[in-house]
Order: sequence, then C-alpha cells, then structure tokens
Amino acid sequence: MTIGLITDGELGGSVRTKLNSALDFVNSQDNVVYARVLGDLPVAVGGVITLLANTTYFIFGDIDLAGSRLVCGANTCILGTSSETSSLRSTGLTGNPLIFTEFTLPMRHVSIVDAEIGCDINSTGVGTGVAIDWYGVNFNGCTISVKCGDVDNFVFNVGAILNGGKILFEGVIGSVVVNSSIFVGTGAAGEKLIEIAPTAELTRRFRATYSAFVAFGSTTAIDFSVSATVLNEGYILDTCNFSGGSTYLVGVLPADNKTLFVNNVGIDNSSDIAQYYMNGNTTATVVTTAGVAIKAAGVTTSSPITSKFNNTDNRSTYVGALSRAFKVSATLSVESGNNNQIGVYIAKNGVLLGESEVYGTASGSGRAENIVIQTLVSLSATDYIEIWVENATGTQDIVVTELNVIVE
Repeated sequence: MTIGLITDGELGGSVRTKLNSALDFVNSQDNVVYARVLGDLPVAVGGVITLLANTTYFIFGDIDLAGSRLVCGANTCILGTSSETSSLRSTGLTGNPLIFTEFTLPMRHVSIVDAEIGCDINSTGVGTGVAIDWYGVNFNGCTISVKCGDVDNFVFNVGAILNGGKILFEGVIGSVVVNSSIFVGTGAAGEKLIEIAPTAELTRRFRATYSAFVAFGSTTAIDFSVSATVLNEGYILDTCNFSGGSTYLVGVLPADNKTLFVNNVGIDNSSDIAQYYMNGNTTATVVTTAGVAIKAAGVTTSSPITSKFNNTDNRSTYVGALSRAFKVSATLSVESGNNNQIGVYIAKNGVLLGESEVYGTASGSGRAENIVIQTLVSLSATDYIEIWVENATGTQDIVVTELNVIVE
C-alpha cells in the first residue's frame, strides 16, 4: 500500500525531505503504482509505455495514453476502483493494441475504451504458462475487445463487452471460462461478440455460464468455427440468455457432439433424443415361421426434434460421442389373423432385448390396439434401435399400422 507524502506546513523542510525520501523508498518496495494521470505511469518510449514486472498499477479516473500503448511485464497487474470510474484509452492510437502482454495479466475493475484492439494476449505465441484472470473488466466501443493467442486459461468474470467489439480466440487455449457477464453488440454488419477462429485449439473446454448475449441488427452472438478443435461436449453454454433477434449461433450448433447446451433461453439446447413414427401404414411384415421375430416393415418419418441420432425406416442410430443410458419406448397398433397372439420387442443392433418383450392378442377382426413396450439400454456411437414383431400363433402376416418410437 502506498503511503502519502508529507506536504508543506506539516513539518520543517529538512525533516520533511528526509521523511519523504524514506516514504518513496517504502512505496517502491511495495511494487504498487497509483496512477491518476498519464504522468504517473512510466514514460513512453517510441509510443510504448512499458509496465514493470511484478508490479500493480492502480488506476484512478480516466487516463488517456495520448496515442501510446501499454506493454506489460511478467505478472503485471492492473486494478481500478470500478469499471465505471477507472478507465484506459489512447486517443490517436491506431494499428496496435492498447494493452499487449505475453505474460499472465490479472485485471480488476477497469474499463478499456474506444480501442482498435483493447488487449492482445500473447498473439505472438512467445509467452508460456499465460493465465488470464479478469474480474469486473469492461470493454466499451472497441473494434476488437480482446485478441487471444496461446494461453493456459482465459477467465472472464462479471465483465462486459459494450457497444460491440468481439473477443477473438485464435491460439492454443486450455480453458475459456465466461461467467456472469454481458455482451452487447451494435448491430453492425459482420459484427461478432465472441469468435472462436478456425485456428483455435481448445484443449479442455469453452464454458459460458449465467451470461447474456444481446445481438440485434446484423450482429452474431457466438461464431464457433467447425474447424476449431474442442473435446466432445467441451463447448458448454449453461443458463445463458440470447436476445436481440439477430443470429445467435454460427458454426458449431446444438446437435453437434462438441456441444453441451443446457437451460439456455433463445437458442436450442443440445440433447440426445430421437423420435420416429408412421401412421396408416399398409406394408406387411412377412411372417414365414411362427414364433420368430422380424423387423417391423414400413416407411417411418423422423421427428424434427431428433438430435444426435440418425433415423431411417424403423431404425434409430446413435451418433453421439459419449456412451449413455437411454429409455426406449414404443406404442404401436397391429393387424394380423383373428385372435393371433402378436409379440413385440425392442432390438439393439439386431438383437432382441428380452426384457422388452410384450404380447397382444388380435381381436376377432384381426386388430390389436395400443401395444406399449419400453426398456432401458446403453448406447454407444453407431448402436441402433429397431422394433421387431412376431406372430406367436401362426404364419399370418403382420401389418404395423401405427408406430411411435422415442429414445431419450
């Protein structure tokens, strides 16, 4: 903590001078610099203000760097009193980021205002072990708010992107964590609020939680390139709100195996679910041997809600990346010979699941109504589910007139 210097009138001149020299020494050892005006920061050399390593710069008020930019040392820390009252800008700065670092850079309670690039984080790839931990940091009116290269972690808590200016991820990044933050665009053509570039490699995850994205006009909220690298279910959106009526998601979408979207408003949440059905089917399932089950014949329709499954005629194939337990249920109506006993099964990969076996008896007119079957089953990628039937009484063909299958 910096100790204020003693002013005229408080002590005699010689005593005052000696005490102030002592206080200057103490303050320098604290590695804390209080900056109220540009002159409190290091002198710019060639338009570059080099901030000292292992030093905290406490920003008071609005400081204009007058065309210069900040280059941080190892573990430089930038603090403010509030993002509403502490800010950095640089009138006349073009072509360079307002803040550049190849090192870990903690920031708290400060705003970066009206920059072409607000902060460039190790876009050179020179730095190693870079960790970004920001709290209460706002970017207001920037063209690009943050340009993020290679970092171990990027954590953006209780922050804001105001008046556009995307956060661009284009390097090798361990985790991106966005929490309780707001992103507001301007509606300009081509504007994005978060962009994960094709070159980005997320080795752990991208996770945005309890955050709001306001995209109107021509703004895109999140553009996550399909060419970017991320683990299955490593693209996480949890309890986020998307509003404004423009484009919310581009690239990787909820049905992709990379996603895990839950409890969000304004976008589809990801799910592993399937439904297919047929109504008024007249195609007969040909029975050659009594008591032998075969796949029910007919043309089925896939429900639009199906996600991470591929549905074909009476078959639902799981294409999700992770093995899971599913509940499979089916309701069907069948026609066959009068009073024939009809068996119905759920089959996995062409093998009957005995625990699903249910029988119904055709009426005197040859019709059995609303046979219901269900079971629990574990599915991995490429496993498939079908509905099979048998005539336990004879060799009369079976017509499954109605069928509704749900896998969830």
